[in-house]
Amino acid sequence: MLLHVNHFKDAKLPCRQFFNALLRRTSSTMKQHPKPHNDEIDALWEQALNLHKRSHDDEAQKLYEKLLTIQPHAHAYYNLGTIFQKQEKLEEAIEMYEEAIALQLNHPNVYYNLGVIFKTQNRFEDAATLYEKVIALSPDHANAYTNLGNIRKEQNRLEDAMAFYEKAIALNPNNTNAHLNKSLILLAKGDLLEGFALYEKRRPARAFLKPTWNGVDSLVGKTLLIYSEQGFGDTIQFCRYIEMVAKLGCMVIFEVAKPLLPLMRQLRGVSCFVEKGEALPPFDVHCSLLSLPFAFQTTLESIPSKENYLTADPQKVADWQKLLSGTKPKVGLVWSGSETNKGDAYRSIFLETLLASLPKGFEYICLQKEVRQSDHTALENSPIRFFGEALHDFSDTAAVCSLMDLVVSVDTSVAHLSAALGKKTLVLLPFAPDWRWLLERNDSPWYPTIQLLRQDTMDDWQSVLHQLNQIFLNFERQ
Repeated sequence: MLLHVNHFKDAKLPCRQFFNALLRRTSSTMKQHPKPHNDEIDALWEQALNLHKRSHDDEAQKLYEKLLTIQPHAHAYYNLGTIFQKQEKLEEAIEMYEEAIALQLNHPNVYYNLGVIFKTQNRFEDAATLYEKVIALSPDHANAYTNLGNIRKEQNRLEDAMAFYEKAIALNPNNTNAHLNKSLILLAKGDLLEGFALYEKRRPARAFLKPTWNGVDSLVGKTLLIYSEQGFGDTIQFCRYIEMVAKLGCMVIFEVAKPLLPLMRQLRGVSCFVEKGEALPPFDVHCSLLSLPFAFQTTLESIPSKENYLTADPQKVADWQKLLSGTKPKVGLVWSGSETNKGDAYRSIFLETLLASLPKGFEYICLQKEVRQSDHTALENSPIRFFGEALHDFSDTAAVCSLMDLVVSVDTSVAHLSAALGKKTLVLLPFAPDWRWLLERNDSPWYPTIQLLRQDTMDDWQSVLHQLNQIFLNFERQ
């Protein structure tokens, strides 16, 4: 069980401690397998394995490679694969695992680790075949079922994904990933009650000595800490619940990330704002912002949905209006999000691709603070106005959004911001979108002013951009 990358990403232990734990388990397993009865090879193997256990990967790698110059050794190839995989040298890792398989190392971990790599390379069916091999060798391998579910989920085969998650949960009721991904499918299908209830099984974001509020206990006369969790878009989407909480008779402390803080100060119902990372004032109970839909037993019919629950700073709006005083209809654009987002490869578009669908007759304003290196040339040669660092935080972005006639965005925080301000917003969605956009509909119960443009098949941005172009033409006629 050496160095499963998928396990490593989910581990809460420090890297060295986690890998050492895996290696301790591995050494006992590996010693059960026959090795060449050669003193030099045995000595090299034990020395390399001991270094590997202590995470001295560079030194272990040299010894594994030396061992392989003497004689082919399946476990040395496998362990080299885990080292390369940990270092994200994926092609080298693939080569090592395939060499191990060629030497008849028919162990589920080899196929599992290869599956993890192929999944990251979007080789979905190749990865699925490998996970099926893992299950054939080890029928109780819950993580293989979970990863099969993840593949089917990304292919929008939600019923298949659900079956795999349920099998993983049956094998391991504490499989957090399986519970979480099952909850996301329920939410995408519109079963918000069961979906948000199951979503509570995610790992707790914060630990406090004070009790958690779950929507049942009275808040009258108490002080409730609400803290933001996950991305900026999540905070913008779910801060709508704070006014509802305040009406329950409590004082609300809202802890929020610095880039959002000036924007959130316009929010009703908050008694005290705290920048994330700063000292917290005293409070009686606490609740994650993303647990509020569960606390209020939210259904599709009871989503607190207003055209605008956030407002832009009037002074900032006036300041930006001086810079955006043209007569053409103004369109705000967002074509890419953070590259660290695990779904970014599916949600972002190259600017050059988007430009072909932008007709003349509009003034285009970039609502992104940062533009990727790959888009720099296209941006410089386009009519799009780019303000970059002048968008100091989300209050500036909100001011610019409020001056737009239309906002066009991929699935990023700006899409949430624009819609929360009540602006007409077109959201360009991948084939397997995030749960919050539900399925097979072009509107959103969360945002009355949003229109959703969905891919017909995976990576099919052309169908989305064709819809976008038609909307622009209709907009011009109006």
